[in-house]
Amino acid sequence: MSGSIIDFWHDKIRHRQGGFMTRTQAIKAEKEAKKALKINRKFSEICEKRLMDLKVRRTFRYYKENENLIKGLVKIWGGKNVINREDVEVYINSKKSPTQANKELKMIKRLFQHAVERDWLETNPAKNIKLLPVSKKRKYIPPQEDIIKFMVSAGKDRFYFLTIVYTLARMREINYLKWEDVYSDYLILKTRKARNSDLTERRIPINEILKYILEQLPKKGEYVFCQNNGKPYDCRKRLMAGICKRAGIKRFSFHSLRHYGASKLAEAGAPLTAIQAILGHSRATTTDTYLQSLGMKKTEVMNSLTIKSPP
Repeated sequence: MSGSIIDFWHDKIRHRQGGFMTRTQAIKAEKEAKKALKINRKFSEICEKRLMDLKVRRTFRYYKENENLIKGLVKIWGGKNVINREDVEVYINSKKSPTQANKELKMIKRLFQHAVERDWLETNPAKNIKLLPVSKKRKYIPPQEDIIKFMVSAGKDRFYFLTIVYTLARMREINYLKWEDVYSDYLILKTRKARNSDLTERRIPINEILKYILEQLPKKGEYVFCQNNGKPYDCRKRLMAGICKRAGIKRFSFHSLRHYGASKLAEAGAPLTAIQAILGHSRATTTDTYLQSLGMKKTEVMNSLTIKSPP
């Protein structure tokens, strides 16, 4: 009798051993061998592998956020083979802001889980650490007089910002809006949550003011708003800050324009479900289906949105 053997692959390396008297002995030996192979890799190596994966699979912004975090963690834990729960808790508790601490804790949890799933770590030291309690601040909504001052100071970029207000779009959705997605009575906004995820679409009715704005825009390429070379904008945060400064108003973000538009719809009596659908929030799928059965309801909602100043 030749006896039983163990034969398996681990991390692209084949492990084979024979000479076991029974199949039961072989199974037990294989289990122990696999457990022994689940040794902790150096933290710096785990981080390198995680960043390689994020660069391919996730958005550039999310990748950079993780890269900045990991650079700091490598300086602290880089020489360790084993990071325990206490190490993670000490780091998280050193953060001044609970919001920032929770954001980094989530990324650390995913970092270690990525390693566990690939048998580079036996356990995730951050798995059972709870998020810190956070008191949510109210979103800042600029008053209408500030919005008007902002639009006046925006000059040639005024139509760009007005389009955000009258569509309740995210900055990136407007930056990548194409003329082929603009129709006579509606336009289609597209977004994706991760680099390799599918695009999600939603229709936004075009009211009379938005129609006027779109008619004034020159068609320089496939994108509605683009650079002189025809390529879409990426990030325009500096532009936003500069306009607020020139207007002499409190600085606010692109997202604040969405909040402003949503608040105006609410003041006009638009149903909350309709506002959620137009904003494109992830929980608005059922709402959007409901709105489709209401025919012109979405259009009526968008027609109620106006800034008391002609574009």
